[in-house]
Amino acid sequence: MPIASRSTDENSHARRAGWILLAGVLLLVIAASRVTRIAEMTMNRDEVWSAWQSFGSPEEIVRWTPYDWPPLYYLTLAGWRELVGPQPVALRYLSNLVFLLGAASLYRVGRRLRGEVAGIVAALAYAALGYAILLSIEVRGYALLMGLGPLALWLTLRYFDHPGWRRGLPLAVVLAAMFYTNVTSAVAGLVLCLATLVIYRRRVWRWWLPGGVAALLALPEIVNKAGLGVSRVAGTQTLTPPPLPEALANLLWRYAGNAVTVWALLLVAITVWTLVRQRGWQRQTVALLLWVGLMPLVMYLLNPLLGFFGARYSWWWMMGAALWVGWGAVYLRREVITGLVALLVALAFVPVPTVGEYNIFGEHSPLGENFAWLTEHMQVGDVFLLDPSQACGATEEWDYYTRVYFPNGLRFVAAPGDEPRIWYVAFDGRQDAATQAALSADYVRDVFVGPPGCLFQLYQGPPDRAGVLFSNGMRFHGAEVLENGVPRTGPLVWHEGETVTLRLWWSAGEPVDLDYSVTTILLNKGGVQVDGFDGPPQVLDAPQATSQWQPGRYYTEERRFTLPYPSGSGGYRVYLAVYFWEDAIRLDAPGVDENGLLYLLSLPVRAY
Repeated sequence: MPIASRSTDENSHARRAGWILLAGVLLLVIAASRVTRIAEMTMNRDEVWSAWQSFGSPEEIVRWTPYDWPPLYYLTLAGWRELVGPQPVALRYLSNLVFLLGAASLYRVGRRLRGEVAGIVAALAYAALGYAILLSIEVRGYALLMGLGPLALWLTLRYFDHPGWRRGLPLAVVLAAMFYTNVTSAVAGLVLCLATLVIYRRRVWRWWLPGGVAALLALPEIVNKAGLGVSRVAGTQTLTPPPLPEALANLLWRYAGNAVTVWALLLVAITVWTLVRQRGWQRQTVALLLWVGLMPLVMYLLNPLLGFFGARYSWWWMMGAALWVGWGAVYLRREVITGLVALLVALAFVPVPTVGEYNIFGEHSPLGENFAWLTEHMQVGDVFLLDPSQACGATEEWDYYTRVYFPNGLRFVAAPGDEPRIWYVAFDGRQDAATQAALSADYVRDVFVGPPGCLFQLYQGPPDRAGVLFSNGMRFHGAEVLENGVPRTGPLVWHEGETVTLRLWWSAGEPVDLDYSVTTILLNKGGVQVDGFDGPPQVLDAPQATSQWQPGRYYTEERRFTLPYPSGSGGYRVYLAVYFWEDAIRLDAPGVDENGLLYLLSLPVRAY
């Protein structure tokens, strides 16, 4: 091989490798633009339904599939859930990964039609549309279409450029899979047929192979959805869309999201510049103009028949719009292309709206947030009590979030009993009076989470309901060790120098005549006091003066000890005494020793 030829090949390979590296980096950027949102956006009711639908065998999932949906997405989601678990973030990653397949396929389409620049810009434009961002993180079947649609377009171009069964059969399988995902893919198939008619003209007859095989594969679902078509037409004929200009403007806003002005200017500029710079009418240009400009008008006119004039139902439009931007980018100067790429990357990170079709917040319950918070605050033995007023979402949402956060299940009770801790779920301000009174009589309100309509309020009973009665009428109901506000149970151990928080429970069996004080002391194994606290009960939501305590309710206080440092391994013991502050005489009670001290608990310390 001549030296010049070898050098040319090496340069070509280097450029090719550079483009591939750039495409890979941009795919990572696209993934990052979704990952940053996945944990922030709350699952709406439709998403929860999709996830809840996946808990079953394949036969059950098919049987449970809603009448207006095919079953493929639910089956796919079930398989993914088996691999990664049912958590919302994990389920959203499926949508993100499938969208990356779509973006990569659209890159290949743009590259095939117009070169590397067109492919890179088209993939970024596809990822930067506001509605594409939403669909690519939702746990809904449209996410699967956002990946399969561009893949079908790429396979279509490959097949028509070099027809053959090896390329036709994969296209047929993808087309059938799209129909088994959602019936709106039938319109996407017609758009592909229109594009190939314009681009390949008389070769359009070659659709017989992939189209025929796809129709055979989808035939069971076509038959199954035939009745739906009749009922849908009857329903859509009652719809009255807004005037055409308003409808098209609303549709563009839904596609573009918060950056609608930027997108409108970008599409107009790209269109004008392409028509000015292009010499003659290329067939690909005509096909894309029909796709982007004509098809929304067709959907509007056919809306009384199909009811598909909407961003969610016309998801395929975003593929054409992205390709049109990539197609026109080829005519731009290099520095302008660089700026366009930077703009599209920035648009991919623009927050999506929270109104209209974007409003995935308005149709969700706060159960997901509440349950996630509960994982840090629930204890073994806790029960739930649902007030009739609570507005915490549908039953399937309770079932789904229980499976996610508490796979061993939750225990519910119909009324307060002897349970030590009850999570009372109610609409704050509309609680059932009798239930509220029963809880207030035997429990103390503790931590809570959730908005007023779905308030989870912990009602906690004392460790010892019988308690220890002191001679002045004060009754001590036990002590709990707290960590981050939650009682610790089981074998306990501490490090040197740690701070220990105790919660003490009190009540008044009868009115207390004087204001008494409580001393709590920490003794080492030699009986020497190393820390302590002395003073009136440190209650926060009631009077500290015991003479103002009311019989029939509990009072809680928190006290802290700091373990010695250094100390080495060993054990410390906590004692309590009650006395009147004027004479400092410790009161008698069952279990009090000769020093007037009541033993509470031990604090073992381990050190190296």
